[in-house]
Amino acid sequence: MLTLDPLQDVLKPDGYPLIEAEAKLLFLKGGHYCFQYRQGEKETYKFLSPETVRAAFQHERIDTGWIPDGVKRMGICRQGQWYVQFKPPAKRTFTFTNIDSSGEPISLTIPMMGIVFILCGDTCYIWATKQKTFTVNAPIYHVPLPNIYGDGRICMGVENNLSSYAEGIERLAKAWEMFMTAPFNNHLVESVQFNV
Repeated sequence: MLTLDPLQDVLKPDGYPLIEAEAKLLFLKGGHYCFQYRQGEKETYKFLSPETVRAAFQHERIDTGWIPDGVKRMGICRQGQWYVQFKPPAKRTFTFTNIDSSGEPISLTIPMMGIVFILCGDTCYIWATKQKTFTVNAPIYHVPLPNIYGDGRICMGVENNLSSYAEGIERLAKAWEMFMTAPFNNHLVESVQFNV
């Protein structure tokens, strides 16, 4: 509850006193933080930087482990950890199901262009590039495979769920393994023909 006194609003940003709590952290508009705490009988307010808030909640040591080849960037966002990995052009083996009337799985080894693979939280994205090495501003294209949405998001199926795997860079390797070993089907295929 804000008052009409601007100075009062700055000194008590939410207008609620500490009752049972010893302290509270206020998330203010514009990405600002205010720490309200009890100092003796007096309530005190202190504005904090995002870096200070982050440091206060990071009691664990962070170690990425050995970073796999091709990882070009990583960070943390609202969905969790994210990674960008480049896979150079290579022959890759894919298994396809339900692409003909027999329904039998078919494995094909095909030459693939360079791949930009992104893991963001539990969601994977994939794009193709003509580049043989990673270039930040290179154009990206839709990967010519089924099970990939128009925005590059991969439909991993119900049995491939990343949420049961620990956080960390090993999750990226698991996501790639799931993508490469999951059978591709005719989901998300619109007017695409496979000639086998």
